[in-house]
Amino acid sequence: MIGGDFMRTRDFNALNDLLFKFVFGHEERKAVTLSFINATLQLEGTNAFTDLHFADRALEAEEAEGKNSVLDLLCITNDGTQVNIEVQIQNRQNMAQRSLYYWAKLYQSSLRKSMAYDTLRRTVAINLLAYSFLPQESFHNVYSLYDSAMTHRLTDDIELHFLELSKVRRQDLRNMRRLDKWMAFLNNKLSNEEMEELAMSEAAIGTAWDAIDDYLQDMRRRRRYEAREKYEHDYVSDMQGSREEGRKEGRKEGRKEGRKEGLRLGAQRTALNLLRMNLPMETVVTASGLSEEDVRALAQEHGIAVS
Repeated sequence: MIGGDFMRTRDFNALNDLLFKFVFGHEERKAVTLSFINATLQLEGTNAFTDLHFADRALEAEEAEGKNSVLDLLCITNDGTQVNIEVQIQNRQNMAQRSLYYWAKLYQSSLRKSMAYDTLRRTVAINLLAYSFLPQESFHNVYSLYDSAMTHRLTDDIELHFLELSKVRRQDLRNMRRLDKWMAFLNNKLSNEEMEELAMSEAAIGTAWDAIDDYLQDMRRRRRYEAREKYEHDYVSDMQGSREEGRKEGRKEGRKEGRKEGLRLGAQRTALNLLRMNLPMETVVTASGLSEEDVRALAQEHGIAVS
């Protein structure tokens, strides 16, 4: 609660790129981002990251034009680890290759000219997805580099995390780990009382919710947020429409091809019947509509002698 009686907004999509960047991408709220990263990497106590700064990133042309539903936040932690948080709403093709490619670009970029390989920074990718991508039932899956027997990890420099919001399941708050709490908050499907309890149990979540409330109370920012939501909904609708149109066209072509195949088989049956009656070639060709070449090939296939 704010001021005792005021309920914070529940009408929000936390994965809206504009809103997510406002909440998680500002120095003044880096404690929120630290909490989320530590929860994802399951780091606690002396192992947890204690500080971070946000790296300057040049916007891709597509993102700058507002046509991209992908957001990247690159953070450098107190020990030099690069953590890239990618938020993705729409299901894109080749997600595995894409994630690995961008991880490799980040990893390579940490090696400056004339520097030794041991200066490469550990690079962690956190992919926060609004859709189901992996076959596992768990919403959190981690990939790294092991030998085939899974007994030795070659290096901890590579770590790919996939968080799938669609796989979050309701559970008792008392049984939740920190990451469970974060995912439940981002999923935004709890009751008002449960959300308030969640925010009270994890200070960073309360701060994130306050930031969301602050963002959406600003009319200019809310209009941008709503325009972004409309774009995403329109994109999904257009894609579904295109797929349905493709299915209809496929069925139409299938029927058309089916009719063609049916006519061809009918003509062949007519020709075979006439050939077996030992009728002249000219009559068979005229009655069946097949070419003489096709009729002769048919006769040969079925062992019928023709003159």
